[in-house]
Amino acid sequence: MTTEFPGEIRLQHIPSELYAQIIEHMPIPCVDVVVVHQNRGLLVNRTNYPAKGEWWLPGGRVLKGELLVQTAKRKAREELGVDVLVGPLVHTEETIFLIGPTGIPVHTVNACFYVSPADSLSRLSFDHQHNDFRWIEKLDDSLHPYIKRCLIAAGF
Repeated sequence: MTTEFPGEIRLQHIPSELYAQIIEHMPIPCVDVVVVHQNRGLLVNRTNYPAKGEWWLPGGRVLKGELLVQTAKRKAREELGVDVLVGPLVHTEETIFLIGPTGIPVHTVNACFYVSPADSLSRLSFDHQHNDFRWIEKLDDSLHPYIKRCLIAAGF
């Protein structure tokens, strides 16, 4: 995917082979979003590594030339099919998973934003990385500690 960016910078995904080499040697900057609607937060069930099978927040890696707020909007659109209004950055944290997207341990540096839907959620749809979703009103002890800390920072 290639997207035009003001200032002549082109956003594009890293080819798979190169991405595998990068995650083997350095941390990956990521953005996650806490989608809040009617005092509930949206969690998605991941189908791939890292965090396969976990209830997680929509999000993913930052592309070169992309501002964090732009990443939050893009990931909500790609993963949920909705446009969002990006609120404050509520939490930052690192995660390290022994199994990453290519089977290699992955280290991420995460920025978590509070977001709200820009329009109706009637067209909520999920990409290939998720197989289910749920709305929560309070914390669940079974959630990954990082997810709990993001939700607490977002007011849950």
